[in-house]
Amino acid sequence: MALKKHYLIVYNQALVYNDVNAAINALHGYIATDNNMHYKDTLSMLYFNTKAYYSSLLLAEEVYKAIPANVDAMARSAECYDELGDPKTATGLFEQVVPKTKNPYHIYKLAVCQYELKRTAECEASALTVLADTTSKRIGVNFNMADGGRQFVPVNAAAANLMGVLKMDAKNFTGAKADFQRALTLFPQFAGAKGNLEACERNMKGSTKPTKQPVTKPKG
Repeated sequence: MALKKHYLIVYNQALVYNDVNAAINALHGYIATDNNMHYKDTLSMLYFNTKAYYSSLLLAEEVYKAIPANVDAMARSAECYDELGDPKTATGLFEQVVPKTKNPYHIYKLAVCQYELKRTAECEASALTVLADTTSKRIGVNFNMADGGRQFVPVNAAAANLMGVLKMDAKNFTGAKADFQRALTLFPQFAGAKGNLEACERNMKGSTKPTKQPVTKPKG
């Protein structure tokens, strides 16, 4: 009992000083003495936030298999699989998560995985579901930017951008332009949508250079 208390003190102290590695080590010490799923879930989240996706996945799978009601752990597993280059497994998990949470973020992440698998009709349906959800403007996803930074984008704007990308893939540049403009109306600072709109307009002008810009995969 004293040892578990010690590890929790170290863990909380690490959080105060924003030392993620120390917090991870402290939780490893704790779960070595107590197979506590709550702290394994917390450890999985810490690994996810540091982009240690494989470690996060191992813990998240252990948690949701032991506690099926922990849908957040299943969703985290899905994100980890996608980050690790397995959108097929990620899609299967998101398809279980979405009916339970109805969270626009999870629906958008499902749409991105469906896009990666070239399941175009399903991807479009998922993106439209996000756009129809009035809460989606209050939820965000991270996009990688050309300068190496990241931008937090409302999920409804991200879904509109994804709709535009689908139409660009089909060479429907007029429809794509409208979607990218919608994305920018929803979030005027959206760098990815600005780049896609510029590429779309170049295609509409008959540029001979390949300018199609695929969806920016969200990270976070």
